[in-house]
Amino acid sequence: MKIKNLKFLKGAKKAKGLTVIVDVFRAYTTAAYLFDRQADKIFIVSKIETAKKLKKVLDDPVLIGERKGIKIADFDYNNSPYFISQHDFSGKEIVLSTSAGTKGIIKAAEADEIITGSFVNIAAAARYIKNKNPDIISIVAMGNNGITEADEDDLYVQELNKLLEDKEILSQNEIKNRLRTPAGDRFFVESTQTQMPKEDFEYCLKINKFNFVIKAEKRAEDIYQLKKEEVS
Repeated sequence: MKIKNLKFLKGAKKAKGLTVIVDVFRAYTTAAYLFDRQADKIFIVSKIETAKKLKKVLDDPVLIGERKGIKIADFDYNNSPYFISQHDFSGKEIVLSTSAGTKGIIKAAEADEIITGSFVNIAAAARYIKNKNPDIISIVAMGNNGITEADEDDLYVQELNKLLEDKEILSQNEIKNRLRTPAGDRFFVESTQTQMPKEDFEYCLKINKFNFVIKAEKRAEDIYQLKKEEVS
C-alpha cells in the first residue's frame, strides 16, 4: 500500500486510489454528527447555486454551510458540529457546502473511492483502509479554504499515517493541547460565538467518538452523496 500525502484543492485534483479528504475544523466532523443525529441523506456541493437548485428538487431539505466560517445567507445552519448536535435530523435530507472540505471531494475526480477524514472517526478510517488494502491511498489535508496550511488537518494526516503503520497515536489531551492555539483560536473569540462556538473545538476533537466511516459517492456534476458505513 503506497501512501500519498497531499494538500489543498490542488492536492485533491491529484488524488488517486482510495482517497481521504480531510477537514477536521469542521466539515467532516459536522457530517459525522449529522449521521449521529439521524439525518437520512447528506448531499455535498461545492457551489452555493447548486445547493439552491437541490433545495427545489428535494423534499424540504436542510441547508448547512459556511464561507470563511460564516453561515451562508439563506442557509438554515452554519457548519457547526456543536449546533448540529443539539437538533434531531431524523428523516431529513441535508445539503452541505463548505469552504474547503466539500470542495475537496468535488475536485477528487480521479479517486477510485472517497472517504472523509476527521478525528471523531480516525480509527474507523484506518481500519477501513486496512480492510480494503488498496494499492494507493491518497490523504488530502484540505487546509484553510483549500489553499493554506491548517494545523488540525496536518496533524490528522500525521496520526492516520501512524495508525496505518500500526503505531500508537497521540492521546486526546495531547491532540487538544497541540491544536488549542493557534489552530483553535477561532473558536474562542467572543464576537464569533454565534458562528464558531467554543464547543466546536471540543466536539471536533472527541477522538474516535464514532465507529463508522463516511463514504462519498458521485450523484451528478457538483453533487456527491455521503453514506455512513460501520467498520468492524
